Amino acid sequence: MRYAVRALGWATKILWILIIVFSVASVYSAMNVRMGFGQPQAFLSSGFMVISVPLFVNNTGLYDLSELNMTVAVMDYNESLLSTSTTFVPSIPRGSSIETAHNVSVNLDDITSKLLNYLFNDTVFNLDMSLKINFAHSIPFEVSTNMTMPWGAPLYNFSIGQISYNFLNLTHQEAIIPISFENHSPYFSVDGFMQVEIYNDNDELLGFSVSDLNVPSHSSYDSQVEIVVDVSKITGSGEVRFYFETSAFSFGPVVMSYG
Repeated sequence: MRYAVRALGWATKILWILIIVFSVASVYSAMNVRMGFGQPQAFLSSGFMVISVPLFVNNTGLYDLSELNMTVAVMDYNESLLSTSTTFVPSIPRGSSIETAHNVSVNLDDITSKLLNYLFNDTVFNLDMSLKINFAHSIPFEVSTNMTMPWGAPLYNFSIGQISYNFLNLTHQEAIIPISFENHSPYFSVDGFMQVEIYNDNDELLGFSVSDLNVPSHSSYDSQVEIVVDVSKITGSGEVRFYFETSAFSFGPVVMSYG
């Protein structure tokens, strides 16, 4: 009986020693795992705004890492949730590393009321990020952080100047409409087409014009469009309607009054 008790005591001591050694090794292993988030990027594609967050993990610890779950929630300046998604990596063996991009897609159809603000006004997005991972397939670890991502409006300060007219003949004149804006987006150029339509105060279409756009990031657009209009329909006021078809977004009409 004494031998059994003594053996049980030694077994208990050995078990605790193993637990302590494993715990110390796990802490040491965790300290030797390097992980982090890169600078978020954003782009517009096929009706979605995609926010991409780079993630890297370098496992120089003693144990394999498993079941990595990275979740990112995107919120606007009012803290309204726009979208959330999770990336799963089943295993990162010791001595290996991964670099991946976690993408969160926001359906533009779901934020139509806010899209006008994003196109014409600078703002920020808040990103709440959490990362869960298992060390040695048994010890869970979780870290959370948040960051802000600046959003530069691609059509910032969009405006039209005073409309003037050039005489062509007795029936038609050429309406000249000055247009300017700044592409504040650090993520993409505004390249494509802009259709401009001019209406009188009876909501009659006077004419339209289609212009090319090629405005790189952090540059400005300052030009004018010429539209041939019927003299008999010209009034002192009305509307100019803009339609945009670019590689990054399609949007319209944007309505601006004149007169």
